[in-house]
Amino acid sequence: MNPNAPLFRKVAYLSALVILAIPIIYLGAPSTKNEAGGKLAQLRTENRLGQADLGAIDPASETIRLATLGLRGIAVTMLWSKANELKKTEDWTGFQATLEQLARLQPYFIKVWEYQAWNLSYNVSVEVDNVRDRFYYVKQGIQYLKEGIGYNRDNPTLLDDLGWFTGNKVGRADEHVIYRQLFKLDEDLNPEGDLTARDNWLVSKGWYEQAVKSIDVGGQPLGTKNPTTFFDSPARSQISYAEAIETEGVFGQLAKRAWQEGAKLWREYGERDMPSTEEFTIALLDLKKWQDEEKKLRAELEAMSPGLESQMKDEAIAAFTSEQRAIYETPPANPTPEESKLQGEVVAAVDVTLGEIAGQIAKAQPDKAAEARRLATGIDNARRRVSSIESNRDVANYEYWRIRCDLEQTPEALDARRLAHDAKREFEEGDLLGAKALYERSFDGWAKALAQFPELPIDSTTGSDIVDVVEEYVLVLNQMDLRLSDEEVADRFALWDLVKANDGQQKFAAEIEIYDARVTGKPIPNPAAPSKSLINPADAIPQ
Repeated sequence: MNPNAPLFRKVAYLSALVILAIPIIYLGAPSTKNEAGGKLAQLRTENRLGQADLGAIDPASETIRLATLGLRGIAVTMLWSKANELKKTEDWTGFQATLEQLARLQPYFIKVWEYQAWNLSYNVSVEVDNVRDRFYYVKQGIQYLKEGIGYNRDNPTLLDDLGWFTGNKVGRADEHVIYRQLFKLDEDLNPEGDLTARDNWLVSKGWYEQAVKSIDVGGQPLGTKNPTTFFDSPARSQISYAEAIETEGVFGQLAKRAWQEGAKLWREYGERDMPSTEEFTIALLDLKKWQDEEKKLRAELEAMSPGLESQMKDEAIAAFTSEQRAIYETPPANPTPEESKLQGEVVAAVDVTLGEIAGQIAKAQPDKAAEARRLATGIDNARRRVSSIESNRDVANYEYWRIRCDLEQTPEALDARRLAHDAKREFEEGDLLGAKALYERSFDGWAKALAQFPELPIDSTTGSDIVDVVEEYVLVLNQMDLRLSDEEVADRFALWDLVKANDGQQKFAAEIEIYDARVTGKPIPNPAAPSKSLINPADAIPQ
């Protein structure tokens, strides 16, 4: 036996270990701040598959001991409880730090990012007094969502939430004027790009577009999101941008282009095929297509046996009992339970279904049975599509926003908004005559613009917005000892019908009454009579 054999074996084993260690080191080297690490670390980073970053958890806490011992579930529960307790005691610094630790332990649990980002931007922000401090927490909620997207790349839910926070929380909060200014100046929220691209509504639109792209291109599931309200978000942010810049005094071609882009995105949204609650997809702009299809197929079915549907209804009515006939001819205003039952029977009897019509045609003309059934099925399919499209158009208020985008692009509407903005500035500077003249020119412009779109409901959001401007005009008149109903003012005012349709709070009730009396030749009420909504000045004097 060779006395050196054990030594040779040891050398061989050691050499094998060294050789095996080389690929292990290459594949498994951990990543650092400056190094990408081994192949496995790179793949984890690329595919967002890394485990919890335990190094970011408080090393002195009970949480890290539980997490390192494999009791991550217990650690997470403790952190959730701690976060809720810190929120109750308004320890916002500790609350935010706890959220950071919680995110490290549950980086792929979407609800963590959703819930806690909402806490920061919506719940915590309103608990502080200074507006800059409030914006700080709004910003922290946005940053928290961005961090969540880093772990859950292309997740449509988080991207959609980020669009909502950036758009609606910054752009519609009570402090939105200051929030929008702070947003534009914030380097953390806008690391790149010029100031014109830093508008919160445009940034919001960008996040919404990424959310849509994650589904269209990335193949991500929509989840529980409503397709109708999910896919309209980019267009709505663009429209909100157009509204916001005009409110801030930006008009002309920039405002027109903003509305044109809004109209374009809204049209593309209407052309999009979206899932519905039925087995088919729908496009909101396909309404007329399916209405025409239903009408065409009905005409074809009617041509197979003219008057059959009416004949079947007449036969059903002829078979009514005396009680059913009485209910049918004179429906009771407040039916009893028995009458309600009879009404149901009557309605069911005269409601001739497509299947019944096709069945009657098949009996009378067996050679046309298959064609009749095909037409009946086609009509039912078209009718269900029409119903689904109409329902979803109502959810999106599609027709209103389509018309609104077209209306706002007209020279008359663009000029009317500019004139109203200038009038308000003149009033603030004390030029009453100048403000009055500008307001009146603005109303003339609105009258011309609205006349081009008679399909726009007069009591729409647009009408309500214009009435807000009319209220500003009335303040100017009051300073000049004038009233909207004064003959020289009322005859010049071009929007009486719009004011009547949108005066839900009866602010203009007295003015409308006087104006209508003058127009119809009735006795004019005493304009000096106090409105019921006014306080008697004597009641306001301390006793």
